[in-house]
Amino acid sequence: MTRPNKIEVMKMNKRKKLHLISIFCIVLAVILCYILTNFPIFNPKIIYGNDSLIVREIDNYHMANGITGAFDENGIINFSIKSFSGSRTIRILDIYEGENLSCTWDISVNRGQFKLVLIDIRNGKIVKTICEGSGIGSINDYELSSAEYRIKAVGDNADVEGKFEIELTK
Repeated sequence: MTRPNKIEVMKMNKRKKLHLISIFCIVLAVILCYILTNFPIFNPKIIYGNDSLIVREIDNYHMANGITGAFDENGIINFSIKSFSGSRTIRILDIYEGENLSCTWDISVNRGQFKLVLIDIRNGKIVKTICEGSGIGSINDYELSSAEYRIKAVGDNADVEGKFEIELTK
């Protein structure tokens, strides 16, 4: 049996190194694909159907462009959003004893999925889905216990235009 010469040994070592580097790159690519598709910070589209991600205080969203001004002095907001995915707080409400929530909306969803939800921050749960999809509607004198609440817009690749109005009454 003949021993391999020095050049053949170097070629075998080089081949082994290339195989190890290739395997490392493949494993790294698989890990990155998993992270980019399964973590909401990188893929906000997965938030829409996951209540535990929606109720988090952290907003995590992406939109191609949008006009999402603030509520005016009458509690009205007009908005137009393109390619909205994720969840975004549009209003924080401190509800005191005896106050009720009333709201009206006129929302047109041209693509994707969209909803507005009311979240009880202290208990970490969605109290009410205010609206889902396109529509005109209202909620009058909705009773809530004294606490801090958030109204969040939640979308999955949604193109949305609309008007939303909030009023707290006693």
